[in-house]
Amino acid sequence: MRYAATGEVHKDFHLATDTTIRYVLKKYDRNFLAELFRRTAQKVYVDIYDHLKGGDPSELLGHWKFFLEREGGDFTIEEEAGAVRLYVKDCPAARHLAEGGRPVSPEFHLQTILMNNAWAEGTPFEISTEVKGERECLITLRRKTDAAK
Repeated sequence: MRYAATGEVHKDFHLATDTTIRYVLKKYDRNFLAELFRRTAQKVYVDIYDHLKGGDPSELLGHWKFFLEREGGDFTIEEEAGAVRLYVKDCPAARHLAEGGRPVSPEFHLQTILMNNAWAEGTPFEISTEVKGERECLITLRRKTDAAK
């Protein structure tokens, strides 16, 4: 996997991401934020995107698993009926913010929602992201039906 960072985890990255999301939404708008995450998903994480375009979700699944394990997230990944479900019971990024006394706003989850939306663009997959709580979400990746392509 190309995006497997090594070394110490600097969790204040999550605080910086949250601050950036809040700033962009205040100064610009959600469309501008979506474009930033689209470019990040498709141009920075190009290997993940290229694999998805080729019909192979393994790089994205490996990415999710690697970073959630690395930061001590509580999650499960299940494959059933043509879908892969990532259920995050305790998101380490949201936990870090909460433990630091920073409220976790709904806007914080836009990074996950917008990245997943951008990764699905132009691929045979759809990715739905359901925020279930401050630290909890369900992400479902499935192949698009012929009608949805």
